[in-house]
Amino acid sequence: MKTSLIRIVVGFVTFCFLAAVAPVAGWAQEAKKEGWGEEGQVFAIQKKPYRLKHELHAAVGVLPMDAFYKGVAFGAGYTYHFSHHFAWEVFQILASQNVDTGLKKDLQGQFGVEDSSFREVDFLANTNAVFVPLYGKVTWLNRKVIRMEWSLTAGGGVAQYTSYEREGAAGYSEQKQYEFSANFGMGMRVFLSKSFSVRLDMRDYMNFVDGIDHVAYFGLGLSWNFRLPRFSDLEEDSEE
Repeated sequence: MKTSLIRIVVGFVTFCFLAAVAPVAGWAQEAKKEGWGEEGQVFAIQKKPYRLKHELHAAVGVLPMDAFYKGVAFGAGYTYHFSHHFAWEVFQILASQNVDTGLKKDLQGQFGVEDSSFREVDFLANTNAVFVPLYGKVTWLNRKVIRMEWSLTAGGGVAQYTSYEREGAAGYSEQKQYEFSANFGMGMRVFLSKSFSVRLDMRDYMNFVDGIDHVAYFGLGLSWNFRLPRFSDLEEDSEE
């Protein structure tokens, strides 16, 4: 009984080993054909044909987190690119046009509940470090090559709020206040040409007002890249 069990285990291990080795052997043959030799692994990585330097961008987005209002944000910014992977978003500004959701009115009408004070974010300004770890290409209907990159951002700045304080039957008084803000997020860029690209940004703004007020931002924008660096012949050929 024990001998039969050992044979079963040995047979199963042998089968698993052969099943694992067979694809590797086939892959080794293909790799040899593609330029993998005994001297080591050979990488064939195409250089990015679109190199960024100075970037201006404009965007439209939403601030959807607050239950009492939703913000329609209009933004602009300037980014300086040190290399393919690192950049400095010198400034990014967002101005929000806030739309009341009607929740305060519903609470007052149905439950007699009314806030004595509340606030809305009006303006966000920040400067960020940018890291671009991923770049890739996909095909659209097997006819057009689309080049994209993904980035991570983090930085700090300032947030402007409008605070509303109830003063009896006279209604609410308004007061502007400015608070320190930190943010982090990620973005995706789709290249249209050497000079133009489309950006999708998603960020979480942490504004230090009465603790931390989280403001999420989703934006879609257009970027213009100017004073581009010169391309070498090799880089121009890689664009084809």
